[in-house]
Amino acid sequence: MRRLSLFLIMLLAGLSGTAVAQTSQRSLVGIWQQTQKVEKENGKSRILNLPVWKVMQSDGQFSTFLIPNRKGASIITTQGTFTVTSDSTYTENIQNSITAPELIGKGNPMTYRFLTDDYIEVRYRLTGAKKEAVEVWRRIQLEWPR
Repeated sequence: MRRLSLFLIMLLAGLSGTAVAQTSQRSLVGIWQQTQKVEKENGKSRILNLPVWKVMQSDGQFSTFLIPNRKGASIITTQGTFTVTSDSTYTENIQNSITAPELIGKGNPMTYRFLTDDYIEVRYRLTGAKKEAVEVWRRIQLEWPR
């Protein structure tokens, strides 16, 4: 009986670690690249991949980084942890940020929805902002570039 209890405690401890990062069927864990829809003059649109990436790890850590110019040097812009709170919300707990230093030490609630298995729309509102920010991110796959 004691071995069974110890096994169950260890099993629950291991499962609780994955619950920090994910509670829905579709995982936020992965490497994501920010995209932007560009409208052309002929009325058609295309998706532009921006030089901004977000790494969301299974242990609940995340970081956002970008390549700001053609020299190719990368800059980490935000670091922290994230907690999935429902199938459509998560909170980024900001530990470091060069783009929004007012968020350091605070939680930033986010709403998300999967557009496909590999595209998500994320919405949030920064303190004092008049409008809600809307971002679309594409999950990066292990594949040859097209």
